Amino acid sequence: MYEALITACQAVDTFGLPRAVGRFDADRFIFANNSFLAAIGLERDEIESLALSGVVKIHVSSEEAPKGGQLVPITVRSQQKRVTITGRAAFNDDGLVFMMLVLPNEPSAEFEGAMSVRRERERQQIAGYVHEYIAPELLSAVFSIESIRLELEGKNPLVDAELKQLGDRLTKLIGPIFRGP
Repeated sequence: MYEALITACQAVDTFGLPRAVGRFDADRFIFANNSFLAAIGLERDEIESLALSGVVKIHVSSEEAPKGGQLVPITVRSQQKRVTITGRAAFNDDGLVFMMLVLPNEPSAEFEGAMSVRRERERQQIAGYVHEYIAPELLSAVFSIESIRLELEGKNPLVDAELKQLGDRLTKLIGPIFRGP
């Protein structure tokens, strides 16, 4: 009776897609492919003895069974790995539930390389913007502060010291920008 669903689960197992079939009304698993079992950290004989609700949390809004064709979110708690895996479940009118887990992918070397290149480009764009727009404005502020300090020199030693300290701090801030890395 369930042969077609079991065959479908086995077929997608070759692609590493974790799938399982169960009876919602009986709270039992019918079949889980190897990818599903590996994802939740159970053996085939273990899952056959567990209640469906003991492994899978089906997020439905009411107490009644979901209607046929309805796709609802599920959460599966991995027994060994102590992680929560999300997925979706499709129901039919006879109480069957087809569960599909979404596993996080391990990033490939190509993906990591592309992300590294992207981060370097972003860093260069930010550095260029700082060098072209922010540093000249800061340098202008330093010159203005120094000009004001020289005009007030000798009139108020406290203001003179504060302006000198502010100018020095800004100079230290923009110094590396003009020198480069």
